[in-house]
Amino acid sequence: MIITGPNMGGKSSYIKQVALITILTQIGSYVPAESAEMGIVDAVYTRMGASDEIYKGRSTFMVELQEASDIMLKATPRSLVILDELGRGTSTHDGVAIAYATLDYFIKQVKCLTLFVTHYPVLSELEQTYPNIVQNHHMSFMVNEDSGKRGDEDSSNVVTFLYQLVSGCAGKSYGLNVARLASIPQDILNTAAKKSQEFHNLIVMKREREEEFRNIYSTEDTKVLYQSLQNTSAMQ
Repeated sequence: MIITGPNMGGKSSYIKQVALITILTQIGSYVPAESAEMGIVDAVYTRMGASDEIYKGRSTFMVELQEASDIMLKATPRSLVILDELGRGTSTHDGVAIAYATLDYFIKQVKCLTLFVTHYPVLSELEQTYPNIVQNHHMSFMVNEDSGKRGDEDSSNVVTFLYQLVSGCAGKSYGLNVARLASIPQDILNTAAKKSQEFHNLIVMKREREEEFRNIYSTEDTKVLYQSLQNTSAMQ
């Protein structure tokens, strides 16, 4: 299960809840539910939080990967594995690559029940790759669309957390909303919102170019080819 959603939306709390209920079930204890049906697991492995180990010469990212590596070596098909935002301690490209490859490994090799929390929407594509195995879920929320009208440059939406797990992938993390809740000065929020929109527009433009180039290489119709070349030139 891939879990996405806005910052402070309850993702980490949900997976902690799953781990605790699983342990309570294994020892025959009551669980906070009207009814529950759970299988037996041989272990519960978690990779959560962020901390370094200076006395061992290990950075936060090194600790993160070492813990993930230990889980890969020990987990079995009967295990419960919980990974919280793996790959966040490095650059976006490397982080996405590590997160994607790790999750793909657990799907194809370990084949255990895995809860994977992430802010990388690209990982949601694994649901299409493994439609009968992977499911996308997110912590539900509501966005006040009128909140962005306070200023021309302030597009930071006010998010209301509903704290319910629903199907589907959340397209955004709404980090600016958390910055607003943390009382970051408004002028900084305005600058951040403007820069965020610039990055978003750049990504959209790159995707449109990639789509145009795919059309150019795949078509044999001269009219379609000419139109595609014109569209590509217009993007320059």
